Amino acid sequence: MNDALPPELIDGATLRDSEYAWELSAFPLALRRAPGFAYACLGGQFWFLLPDNSLYEPFWLEAKASDRAEGEPWFEYARRSCEEVLAKFNALSNATDFDQEARKFRSLESSFRLMFNAYFVTERQFSALGLENLKLSTDKRRQR
Repeated sequence: MNDALPPELIDGATLRDSEYAWELSAFPLALRRAPGFAYACLGGQFWFLLPDNSLYEPFWLEAKASDRAEGEPWFEYARRSCEEVLAKFNALSNATDFDQEARKFRSLESSFRLMFNAYFVTERQFSALGLENLKLSTDKRRQR
């Protein structure tokens, strides 16, 4: 999903198994830049990255964008998705005791780098993932 992101978006990021994760201090800048390159952010989660490059994912600590509204222009969705993810990312960053969260993994005994793994997509990638169709079918089921 994050293939070939512009260099301006991956500043401060680490690539691991075809996924990007940003240093916490660098991630907000990537979110501010993304709409200018026509990228939306679907969201992401924090990573505890260990020195041996293994990781633990506290999947419950995620920041997601809401669905794209029917008829919403891509540029508006890109901007809004990045703003929503940034707000949720900031709220989690400020309110979470990451050392306490790390202790929930009994086998996590070494020090870790705290990173944020996020998914940026273009409109073409968004469509290829079938996310628009998924939203429309979900909306139709809710109307029944």
